[in-house]
Amino acid sequence: MIYPFPKFLILCVLFVIIKSITFAQLSYRKPVYVTQKTSISNIAYKLPYRGENYKFYGTLKFHIFGKAFVNNKVYNSFIEAQHLSEQNLNSAIIRLFKASGKKYGYLNPHKESVCGNRLVFLCPMKKKEKPLMFYYRTGLFRYFYRFNSSGTSKNSRLSIDFETLARYLLNLEDAANFFGLQIRSVTIKRSFIKALLKTSSGNAIASANIRFIKYLSSKMNRKYEELFLVEFEKLK
Repeated sequence: MIYPFPKFLILCVLFVIIKSITFAQLSYRKPVYVTQKTSISNIAYKLPYRGENYKFYGTLKFHIFGKAFVNNKVYNSFIEAQHLSEQNLNSAIIRLFKASGKKYGYLNPHKESVCGNRLVFLCPMKKKEKPLMFYYRTGLFRYFYRFNSSGTSKNSRLSIDFETLARYLLNLEDAANFFGLQIRSVTIKRSFIKALLKTSSGNAIASANIRFIKYLSSKMNRKYEELFLVEFEKLK
């Protein structure tokens, strides 16, 4: 006996598809800086869905769950980093995975769940030595991909673009410094840290004293194989 596919599931799927197409177009606007005041605000600001060289990965996460808010200084630092990336990252497209909820703009949160000082990105990838442009397949099936210590997937189809990742971290640090912040820490798979420091930007990263979290559980180490987390703090 064949059971009919539930109608409400079909409607849910259609709703997500229509929302993805519609909001992707309506949400496009040229990113601009928020308040230029020097003081740090605890008000949460929503990041734009996409720009010339970046896109928020996950329509539901952005439009429905609202995981796209950060502190005002972090917001400005991100926008400035995208401007810098237009100059030195060529055709690379940065994928922002998530930030915080709309009520959370704290730069120095008393607990992790209310922080507005962090951004989670998809690691930039390459396919046949060319920048990967479409991440929907990779994102949907990303947990089926495994990467070795050099950042190459087991089937050798994909590889982590460490050059782009290293340069982007420097752009984030330079932008954050301009707005009175600095990168507090970067979380990424442990074995990828050495690969990052071996890139042409590796010495600059070491000189910038960007701190990498070196002690991760097996679960967290697996999680940050395709993602990287950047946390900010006030410039010291």
